[in-house]
Amino acid sequence: LSLNPQLLQCSVTGCFYSKIMKILVPFSGGKDSQATLIYACERYGVEKVTALFCDTKWEHEITYKHIDYVIEKLGVTYINKKKKKYNGMVDLAVKKKRFPATKSKFCTTELKVIPMIDYVLDQKEHLLILQGIRADESESRSKMDTQCRFFKYYFEPYQTNTMIVESLSKKPKLSLVLQKKLDKAIARLAIGKEDKKFHTYRKKEVFEWCKIYADDIYRPFFNATADEVLSYSLNREISVNPLYFKGFSRVGCFPCIMCTQNEIDLIIKNHPETIDKIQDAEIIASSTFFPPDKV
Repeated sequence: LSLNPQLLQCSVTGCFYSKIMKILVPFSGGKDSQATLIYACERYGVEKVTALFCDTKWEHEITYKHIDYVIEKLGVTYINKKKKKYNGMVDLAVKKKRFPATKSKFCTTELKVIPMIDYVLDQKEHLLILQGIRADESESRSKMDTQCRFFKYYFEPYQTNTMIVESLSKKPKLSLVLQKKLDKAIARLAIGKEDKKFHTYRKKEVFEWCKIYADDIYRPFFNATADEVLSYSLNREISVNPLYFKGFSRVGCFPCIMCTQNEIDLIIKNHPETIDKIQDAEIIASSTFFPPDKV
């Protein structure tokens, strides 16, 4: 698997891998990351595994309790990571002067991606990062790889004009914004410009870190179904997050800005206290959480 030239070639499922690397599992309290955490403990040994939770301070209390339950059940090392700059979702909205939106999801970057990068750069050993990502979750995730590297898009572009044209040309109808984006990409390609985009957060430090350490990623349940990851936990007598049995299809921020109308209805009917939580947050941040057409 190793994509780092400093390491010997080794198999992701071999014992040698676990001896030279720290096994890191991003854990959200959801079914996919839970199955991945269990897999990591069984495959590499609990003593070699660290579960990392990036706390947005916006999850449901049920999720926080479930995370504690799983960590205690497995006996795994646990890190609760927060970004120093923002004290959770509400503080993020205050400092950004708005809540995130469907077309501006800076919450994931600021409260999950960046804290994860910070944690990785603090490590002084090779890492094997096991992610609970499945191909059938979304179109974008289906294009991911079973094996890659954590800092992939520091070394290869995550977007080029060719990618934009290939992606948007397949869509039957485009919004004005997307049509403008497509037209610009076509015009730039006509003069030989790809306009490659890379990740840049702590870029210099990332390059230096990668000269010494491995940042390999493996997604053991990439080709699994939702039922299969649920069964993986339940067959080992480890309960999954109770929110799934309350009608919610995903676990994370509660509520998420990407909530469907059905999920909002479930929140209103079964968790009315969340309405007060949102209203209080809106007052503090002087910003609305959901767009008017969702409420």
